[in-house]
Amino acid sequence: MAKVVFTGCSKLLPVLLFNFSTFQLFNARSAVAAPVEVDKAAHSVTLEVVSTDPGIAAPVEFFLAGPDSDHDYESLFLTVAPVADVAKAFSEAGFPMGRPLDYRACRFWPVGATVEIEPGLWTLIKDTRDEAKPEAVFTGGARDAKGLPLAAKDSPNAVFALYDCPQSLILFDDSLAQSVAYGRFVPAVEIPKGEKRRIKFTLKSGTEPERVQLKLDSSNIAAAFAALREKSLVKSLDVETDFAPSMTIEEAAAAAAALEAIDSSRVRINGFAPGQFFYRSYMPLEKWRDRKERLVQPYELRLGENGEFSLTVVEEDWKSDPDATDPILHVKENVPFSSIGKPGDETDTALVFVPAGTKLERLYALRKLLPPRVANYYFYCSPKS
Repeated sequence: MAKVVFTGCSKLLPVLLFNFSTFQLFNARSAVAAPVEVDKAAHSVTLEVVSTDPGIAAPVEFFLAGPDSDHDYESLFLTVAPVADVAKAFSEAGFPMGRPLDYRACRFWPVGATVEIEPGLWTLIKDTRDEAKPEAVFTGGARDAKGLPLAAKDSPNAVFALYDCPQSLILFDDSLAQSVAYGRFVPAVEIPKGEKRRIKFTLKSGTEPERVQLKLDSSNIAAAFAALREKSLVKSLDVETDFAPSMTIEEAAAAAAALEAIDSSRVRINGFAPGQFFYRSYMPLEKWRDRKERLVQPYELRLGENGEFSLTVVEEDWKSDPDATDPILHVKENVPFSSIGKPGDETDTALVFVPAGTKLERLYALRKLLPPRVANYYFYCSPKS
């Protein structure tokens, strides 16, 4: 142990001052080196990250993933802090929750405020397609019933995915299916594996799209679309559709065609009113009328003259002829609704055949007949069976 010698206050004071300054400097450096920094006034979060060095030409699907991600081989960086701490930091910095992707709710566009990134995102990753560079937005990612981020506990622990990943806290302000985005993004620079960097995310307030519920009925379709267009000239829109129960299936199909024409990053047709259906439900592929043209066999429902729906179940039989390229189809008609939805029944799609002129209120009643698992509905006008 070092021997301490007191030589008097006048000589000791400079030593104490030096040690105090050193202590302050050490603490400052410790703060800078923290895995997560929050600046509430600036609405910013700075993360310490570690390079994975996937390879300069390697396709990357994540700009940033959590330290426990099993997708590190296709991530540019991993955070030092756990994803739960990262999500908490964004909340503390005042990043508002946006609208995460939710495929069952037919929300295919990420919605949130723009995030500015330092150093610049495009100095670290490269878009192999010469297209307009999308901005990053903070959606907050999909949450569980308690409001906790799924990215904190589920693979791939995405903090910033470069494709449509519902769990990811941050996404590109675009609709990028994984199959389309794969191979598009590669590292712009080679950073040695294990090298630590610091990346700052700052909220750009007031950049969220405006939430709009588009109410459509038989008398206002043209006026509703005109008003929507006027709004879109001022700000990008996040549109939820609300089809009046009094509309006919033909009117819904016409409105759906108009919605498809305007669906874009400027006017996002993103979800539907509770108890209703996504607009694409009224735009089914005609070839699916032929059972042999379907990849799988969904439930079939038909609205009879008595106003009641009947259920048809089509089962694929691959065992009768092991060498067949197509299965034998066994058709069971007038199946009780109570008999479906049992364990092992994975069908989540229904094709519904109704007479022309059928009101949507009759279609909305289907939600109570089929299991909640059924998320995809497609409506056809009869006849043509």
